[in-house]
Amino acid sequence: MSNDIFGQGVDIAELLDAPNAEVLATNLVNGILARSILVYASAAERSATMTGAAAPVEGMHTYLKDTRRLYEYHGSVWRQVSSLTQQGVASMSWADANVATLDVNFPFAFASTPAVFTNINSSGAAVSRWASRAYLATPNGFRILLAAPTASTLTTGTNIPVQWFATLT
Repeated sequence: MSNDIFGQGVDIAELLDAPNAEVLATNLVNGILARSILVYASAAERSATMTGAAAPVEGMHTYLKDTRRLYEYHGSVWRQVSSLTQQGVASMSWADANVATLDVNFPFAFASTPAVFTNINSSGAAVSRWASRAYLATPNGFRILLAAPTASTLTTGTNIPVQWFATLT
């Protein structure tokens, strides 16, 4: 047997090796999977599966479905590599008001309440100097609040785009 040309330790059969399709396939599959992103339902399933000869080694990556996150193995511990994020644009309309609100549902629920940020993506007169913020955030959604700079500022806005970004670290 020899190793791959990239120095990754994947065993490759040579012409003089005794023919053995099972060993050949096992070496290739195990060598490639150990360097791929392994997918598990949860950390518990990962721990139950990755034992003995399949124990994790430094640099391995896994994706957990329950947290929707990527993890890297650092010798003795799995560390989160990615944050879970979602983003979108909400279109807001209001008439003769100094505040406007809109409830937004995330495309999919977070495991817990994320941090949410908003931005008015317009410089039109209806929202000139208005402020935006997210509040009442839950794992399923949040409410956008647009507010005029003063209570006496009444405007009408039609289809004003408000960008939002939610992240769970």
